[in-house]
Amino acid sequence: VFSDLDGTLCHFPVWFEAHGSRMASFAPEEKRAVVETANGDSRECRLLPSSTMGPGCVSERTVELVQELRAKGILFVVVTAARKSTLLERLPLLPSCDAACCETGSRVYLSDGTLDVQWASRFEHVCGPLERELDVAERPEPLWQFYRLLQGRLKGLKCDSRSYYGCFRVNTQASAAADEGLRAIIDQELPAGISWAMNLGCYDFYPSESGKGNVVSYLQHKFNVEPSECACLFDDDNDLPMAERCGWQLLPGLTSESVRCAAASHPEWYVASKAGQGPIAVEECLEQLLKKASSDICESCADTRNVEESA
Repeated sequence: VFSDLDGTLCHFPVWFEAHGSRMASFAPEEKRAVVETANGDSRECRLLPSSTMGPGCVSERTVELVQELRAKGILFVVVTAARKSTLLERLPLLPSCDAACCETGSRVYLSDGTLDVQWASRFEHVCGPLERELDVAERPEPLWQFYRLLQGRLKGLKCDSRSYYGCFRVNTQASAAADEGLRAIIDQELPAGISWAMNLGCYDFYPSESGKGNVVSYLQHKFNVEPSECACLFDDDNDLPMAERCGWQLLPGLTSESVRCAAASHPEWYVASKAGQGPIAVEECLEQLLKKASSDICESCADTRNVEESA
């Protein structure tokens, strides 16, 4: 299972309140919260460190369901666009996983906490070493040259490199002029070897050999699993490439217009009946995965018994 983080495993009041759920209690010192849906269902949650979207909630039931999946031998991988510092702060509060990827797939931590240097070496010529501490003004690689071009060329852009080493983020701050100017530069001057995706209303730029889709393919090969054996939990535009590389797509929310359109054109995708309502929606998706895993295991056991009886 490949899962996005924000809007998928982790939920924010700014989103779920629009769907009738609310933060019923909030204890940041204890890193605890309770989220309640419109019909009164409540969920005990772990409160993740505050980010751009504010404090995020991961329900204890979500953690339990992921544990149940992994107990059945199913690998669970988090794939997020979050910066390095955000992922490392959140990891202790997230469900245990077999790998965790951040910076739009550029940075991969394996289950023992080590950085996958084999993966990072593929695009080091574009972004530089991921563990290098060097001011962005002094990074010589193409990704950072483009960062400095944007920073100096367009007014109204907020270029963010804090704790980014394999990608960076640009916020046009709701300026139509800045957005139009950025799109023009992308069309005319985006360097070879650099790609971009929309995430949380911002632009993420990263090495073309990286990205959520490519890191999923890499890990499928590393873990020796076929795309048809994989499921993807997701909600936003930048998740679509990894969803396309999996055999089953499940959506606890429809955060962007592009994802709503994609879901409409793929009726076989599973959209949670409680989509957008926060933790309860991703729990619904995880329960579907657990049912399928249990069914597949039963079928495998039945096949084994049939073979033994025939012998």
